Amino acid sequence: MAIVKMKRLTLLALNADRDNIYDALVRLNCVQLKRSADIDSFVDTDQSQARENVLADVSRVEEAIAYVGDVTDKYNSAHKKETKVVIAKNSFARPRTEIDFDYYLGFGKHVEEIERSLAAVAGKREDISRLNSLKAQKSAEADKLQAYRALPHPTIWYHDTDTSVVQLSQLPDSGLSELQALAESYETVTTETVDVYAGVALVVVVAHRSEASFFEKAAALGLTKCTLNTDVLPRVTIEALERQINGIDAEIEQCTEEIVRYARDIPQWKIYVDWLLLCEKKLAADGDVQQTASTFVLEGYYPAEKEQEVDNALRSVTDGIVITYDDIADDEFAPTLVQNNKFTQPFEFVTNSYSVPDYHEVDPNPVMSIFYFIIFGLMVADIGYGLLLVAFGLFATFVIKQRTGIRIMLQMFGICGISAIAVGALFGSVFGYTFWDKIFTDPSHPLHNGIIPNPAGYPMVMMIISLLFGVVHLAAGIGCKMAVKIKHKQYLSAWLADFPWIIVFAGFVLAIFNSALDMAAYEPYNVLRLPTIVSRISLYVCLAALAVALVCAGLGTKGLLGKVIKSFSSAYGIINYVSDIMSYIRVFGLMLSSAIMATVVNQLAGMVSGSGGFGYVLAALVLVFAHMFNLVMGLLSVYIHNGRLQYVEFFGKFYTGEGQLFVPFGSDTKYTLVK
Repeated sequence: MAIVKMKRLTLLALNADRDNIYDALVRLNCVQLKRSADIDSFVDTDQSQARENVLADVSRVEEAIAYVGDVTDKYNSAHKKETKVVIAKNSFARPRTEIDFDYYLGFGKHVEEIERSLAAVAGKREDISRLNSLKAQKSAEADKLQAYRALPHPTIWYHDTDTSVVQLSQLPDSGLSELQALAESYETVTTETVDVYAGVALVVVVAHRSEASFFEKAAALGLTKCTLNTDVLPRVTIEALERQINGIDAEIEQCTEEIVRYARDIPQWKIYVDWLLLCEKKLAADGDVQQTASTFVLEGYYPAEKEQEVDNALRSVTDGIVITYDDIADDEFAPTLVQNNKFTQPFEFVTNSYSVPDYHEVDPNPVMSIFYFIIFGLMVADIGYGLLLVAFGLFATFVIKQRTGIRIMLQMFGICGISAIAVGALFGSVFGYTFWDKIFTDPSHPLHNGIIPNPAGYPMVMMIISLLFGVVHLAAGIGCKMAVKIKHKQYLSAWLADFPWIIVFAGFVLAIFNSALDMAAYEPYNVLRLPTIVSRISLYVCLAALAVALVCAGLGTKGLLGKVIKSFSSAYGIINYVSDIMSYIRVFGLMLSSAIMATVVNQLAGMVSGSGGFGYVLAALVLVFAHMFNLVMGLLSVYIHNGRLQYVEFFGKFYTGEGQLFVPFGSDTKYTLVK
């Protein structure tokens, strides 16, 4: 359970064998390539333009996938069930398409066919765009004529005569009554309302030329002369435009149906995306190698335990190859690959969310996972919730067949559910219902209130337990810091500057242990009291260890002044330790809030069930949904605050991070899982 030892390989081979070597590395799935060091008489190749071209193809294919999927969804929503088109999608258990390795590498023979289908989709997409543009144009023309649809004559029919002014006009329909009143004030003015459309009235006004002043006054009411000039009835033109629009809709529907037929090709297009990305990675590798006209030099990292496997695979490609294998120097970069047991593996997700371990430091996951496990149990602290979490973990393990983020997280919650069950048993809590007081009904019995009492009745007990656990967690962080220093052969600093702090914490806990029991005021714990002499000696040991830690804090610092400053800085660090320990009160707070919420849910269900009959059904629904809500909200808080305690209080004592995950060449596919 540690960071896997890595080695670096350097190979010299013929350019003619390069693609076969790349394929062998992809098949190996255990070599991460790096940029080769500069070599005299060798050169590198600029593949940036070629890579951009491939990435442009990737974007084009992914855009086609999204477009066809969107068109198909809209088509399905607009058609009956029997005519719907089903897009092949991966299952929840297997979210990525599993394909054979040889099929993946030989996918190039399908490219021509796929490009034809993509070109056909692009053509139909352009047709739909053109048709939609034409439809918008025709619709705009028809909308412009709608106000004139009721006209009995073409607009050119309404023209002046020798003695009269004839005007086809429009005005807001709210001004019709005022217009009529104005017309009645003239002897030779008449108005006729042809139609009202969208709040605008179409009016024909006839006035003798001697009373043409009417139009000036009517303009103040909003009367405007129509500018439309047509020798065809507007209604006839509108009907012709509507027929054209219907024809365009039919063409769009036909194009849509042809596009939807390509929905069945989306799985192949996704494989094509990953194949293109592999081509891009090969081009990137081409740009990182040093080469001559006929040879090239390639470098990469691999797990030391895989050396024979790597050697056999590369030499099986060609006899014209020279390979050297080198250890990683102490100051040399290497990607990080951690190897942990099945318990610890899911917790790597927590560490990587913060920062990947540096190759040259100690893997924090084995220790961190234990504390994350325990803190999780203290925060949830309920047998019922723990059983649900275990069920979630088992579901993820047996149902989700591929390693995905949701599978890893649910497995981690499932493991932590065991801790919640254990701590819940100490409290005697099952979905907020207590059972120790039901088993031991005598209030004077030591276990009447549970091994750990209800925090609502004895809040100081859980608060003190949380703070004491925080001291242990910080001490473990200092122990990890010692391990890092010992790995780098800084033995003196580890044992004289760091180890005394562990003694300080242990001595301090023992010194105040009896006082903590007094503050807890929980009678059954009195059997744990230490002899007074133990508390007194522990205090002296604590102070002596503190003195050693402060004096030796400057080990490794140059100059007397530097050592003194380092010692004072270490003394000031006592405040930081106190602040860190106080942070663990959040363990008590989250556990208390979840327990109180569960109790409230149970009380509410009891009130609802009091009416009997349907009340029992309603109470069951309240219990199920409210407890599930409490669990989900609690998980969000626990995940955040538990992680915070690891990241700040624990990792802050020793962890550097800023590493880079080991990613074998060609392994990071997007849509497929290459078997």
